[in-house]
Amino acid sequence: MGLLDEHNFPFCVTAHAFNRDKSQVAVCPNSNEVHIYARSGTQWALAHVLGEHDLLVTSIDWAPQTNRIVTCSQDKNAYVWTQDASGAWRPTLVHLRIRRAATQARWSPREDKFAVGSGDRCVAVCYFGEDNDWWVSKHLRRPIASTVLSVAWHPNNVLLACGGTDAKARVLSAFIKGVDEKPAPSPWGERLPFGTLCGEFDAPAGGWVHGVAFAPDGNALAFATHDASLSVASPQTASVVSVRTPGLPLVALSWPAPATIVAAGHDCSPVVFARDGDTWRVARRLGEDDQRRSAAASPSGNSAFNLFRQLDSRSQPARASGGDGALKSVHQNTITAVRADPAGGSDVSSSGLDGKLALWSVGA
Repeated sequence: MGLLDEHNFPFCVTAHAFNRDKSQVAVCPNSNEVHIYARSGTQWALAHVLGEHDLLVTSIDWAPQTNRIVTCSQDKNAYVWTQDASGAWRPTLVHLRIRRAATQARWSPREDKFAVGSGDRCVAVCYFGEDNDWWVSKHLRRPIASTVLSVAWHPNNVLLACGGTDAKARVLSAFIKGVDEKPAPSPWGERLPFGTLCGEFDAPAGGWVHGVAFAPDGNALAFATHDASLSVASPQTASVVSVRTPGLPLVALSWPAPATIVAAGHDCSPVVFARDGDTWRVARRLGEDDQRRSAAASPSGNSAFNLFRQLDSRSQPARASGGDGALKSVHQNTITAVRADPAGGSDVSSSGLDGKLALWSVGA
């Protein structure tokens, strides 16, 4: 376990997604644009700028097999980006039909659908309409009662988890006739017409549900809440196990291996949770044991001045945890996203408001 690679961007990173072989990464620099960087040796070089949105881009997802990118924004729109023969990225507008900001977008495992959460108290399940030759959507509304902050797909390509500001995590059917095949029976149910509620779970302390993720086999659901708790719900036993961390709220999570969950947020360090029989426990915090050379070293020799300049450019509070003013972690500000390995491995990546993009090995 530990840090594999890191890169410092000169801006806050509010969302990111890698392509399949991690040779390229799409990031949002806290604006209405998406920047695509290509690896050049040990550095990243800007290759493309996707600028179709009018307001802040809230989410990016890169389909590893079809090489398509979906983005969504506070402008209530989503775009599917495809790369043409010349290498340029071409956008296709998605017919979302929502009246509030889009919050998060995720491709389904087969990459023939994607889901977009929104502030319109619904999830738009989007698929390509052959008749109209564009991306259309169906809405999952009931019983969602407030803004949807996060979405995640079950491995069967039909079930969808969502969490939001109504303090609940839910599992719903997103079956689309003509697109999906009838799924095999699972602990979540057998008959799964569109909109079927397969599970509903309360946040332990009534806080917002910031992140959701299915287990690799799909037989359990993890969700992170604003009280800094991680909860794991199992439909087989109808139980919910919660682990309260002593830190600040968790806002993103990934379930990369059957016995390992990684969550992160305002504490600036990804937290690794490990299964311990029928329960879960905090195993370690990633990065806090690594030596932070970059924080202590300065090209000009004036470390205090360079630290102040970096904090000012990123609107970062000067919270000192060490003699040099740096936190004892890789990230120096809130972590905004934790993403699984697009190739299906056990590594995860994280990005944050400090401009860092980090790749972590968390083991199996």
